[in-house]
Amino acid sequence: MASAAEPQIHSEETTLAVNFPDVPESHDGNIFLVVSEPPVPPCSSTSPVSESQVEPEKHNDSLHMQETTMSPTPAARSPVDAAAKRDDDLLEACSPQHPPVLTRASWAVAEVWDNHIRDLNFPRSMYHVVSWFWLCLILYLAWCLLPIRGHWSLTGQSDRVPHHASDPSNYFTAFEGYSECNIRMADLYAPLGHDVSRVSHHGHCPRRKDLLEAMSSGGRVGFDTPYFPRGCHYRWYSVEEICMILERFSAVIFVGDDSLQPIYTGLNILLRRDLGHGALKTWQMDQHTRRQCGCDNQFTSTTCAAHFVTSSDDLGPVPAGKIETPYFCARIPHAFLRVTSSPAPQSVIDKFKALAPREKRSNYHPVPMILSLSPATVNAEAAVSSLEEFLALADQSHRKTPMLWIGPTASGHVEIRGRKGNQEIWDFDRQLRQVAEDNGVEALGMWNVTVQANSWDGVRFGEKVALTQAMMVVNWLARLESS
Repeated sequence: MASAAEPQIHSEETTLAVNFPDVPESHDGNIFLVVSEPPVPPCSSTSPVSESQVEPEKHNDSLHMQETTMSPTPAARSPVDAAAKRDDDLLEACSPQHPPVLTRASWAVAEVWDNHIRDLNFPRSMYHVVSWFWLCLILYLAWCLLPIRGHWSLTGQSDRVPHHASDPSNYFTAFEGYSECNIRMADLYAPLGHDVSRVSHHGHCPRRKDLLEAMSSGGRVGFDTPYFPRGCHYRWYSVEEICMILERFSAVIFVGDDSLQPIYTGLNILLRRDLGHGALKTWQMDQHTRRQCGCDNQFTSTTCAAHFVTSSDDLGPVPAGKIETPYFCARIPHAFLRVTSSPAPQSVIDKFKALAPREKRSNYHPVPMILSLSPATVNAEAAVSSLEEFLALADQSHRKTPMLWIGPTASGHVEIRGRKGNQEIWDFDRQLRQVAEDNGVEALGMWNVTVQANSWDGVRFGEKVALTQAMMVVNWLARLESS
């Protein structure tokens, strides 16, 4: 017989207990609803356990049953409240433990391996890599083709000889006649970086074509001021550098009329370092003629023109004691061949063949040619015929003969009856320049160089212009190949 203290179980409660074993039962046989919760994970072994947490485990079953019997029926709790209470109890019960850094790193590597590398398709990956590389290449080529400054800059064509910077103000101090002629470097040339030279150019010309175009289309800031090119600059070489430039060739030939004579004369002045009489055969002149033919008069007096040096051989047979200013360097022959008609005289042709003899292709240096005729001497048809004649002579020599056509000078600021005007000079220059370019001959214009220069008679210019023109030709020679 059951004791009075034991609770009585009704048949309905027995059925519910069988179907729902986890549901606790009340002392009075009524079932109350309790939301089941997952078990709380145990704390770490290092976490301290309070006696209050262990004490309920020591209670006996009778005491627990008594507390259960005497406790009122608890109210139903929602799942959110139960979860929050469970998290609070867990945080109070124990503090979480973080794994070591190496362990977490190994987990990350394993995750990357499982999610990305293990299922990697090598051909597909290489296809993506090549596709991205091709796209980047196309974008780079498109960027290079954009019309941006620097993308289309051509490679610079450097001088064929080393250029040593020097003080331009002292250039003519070692020349004979420096004090008498009163020619200063500042009267002829504005060096790179000078206030005047900053007007229109951005450095030395990178190519020979740019150099010729810049020197042809330059100008002067004021009447008879230094001439500066347009777009880029040319150099003013020292006498030592001019000698180095000339020694790269077998010979240098000037062919033309009186308009080309001052350029060859200016080259002789530079090579002899004599401003007073560097263009003349002074050993053939008396003292009176020497005094009359000094400085600018070398170019403007018809009496002095009869004593011009026309070839480097003119100084060769003369005893050294009679030549006051010999050539600074005389290893390379050069000459001026005067031509006023076409065909040229046989004597001129013979001199040309002597300066440019036919040799084996592997045993010679180039022979540059500078040609010029003015409309005051010949018409355009005769000038074209003369140009073609010397082109044929150059081909017969089977040598490399780079040619430079020099255009006519301006008519000058002095009006002279019967003289060719600027319009006729422009037409002549345009026609001959086109013929020269069609035959592979480079061209250098001289109209801009002389249009604002001082002229004694409107046709002949002074020593300053001659030196400037000669240095322009030297710049062209410096850009030529030596083989």
